[in-house]
Amino acid sequence: MTVLFSAREIAEAAVEKERKRREFYMQVSELSTNPGMKDLFQFLTKEEEKHVAAFTRIRDNLPTEETHSEEYGADMQAYMDSIVDDRLYSDMDSKEFVEKAINARDVFRLAIGFEKDAILYFTEFLPYLAESDRKAVAALIEEEKGHIRKLSEMKRRMTA
Repeated sequence: MTVLFSAREIAEAAVEKERKRREFYMQVSELSTNPGMKDLFQFLTKEEEKHVAAFTRIRDNLPTEETHSEEYGADMQAYMDSIVDDRLYSDMDSKEFVEKAINARDVFRLAIGFEKDAILYFTEFLPYLAESDRKAVAALIEEEKGHIRKLSEMKRRMTA
């Protein structure tokens, strides 16, 4: 069975993923008592806000009608479904979840996982975009890589 893929739907999912990451980072910054961690997650909150705006612009420039960029088979559909899978994000908006993650120092592993998820998702999305949007998304991917470096460094300093 062939499945049709809508780039606009994928862009909308990107907007939602960025919003969820932003909310998680905002809660971490609000609940953290460590000044360095608070600063880092305030920075990440602002970064995700920029990404929400960028993907909203990209989404809004894509056609709203049911035109589909690509056709692919069931194997590719299963792969794309796994990328869009939001289980990684299911509990992250809960205050209790965030507090537990901070206390267990698990917040860095989770945040790095969110950033890796973004890189994978954005990379898979690139072929369905206009060249100008590809450049913008490639720049966002580089920002996400920078976030991983910052998170890894803070994790290393806090666990050393």
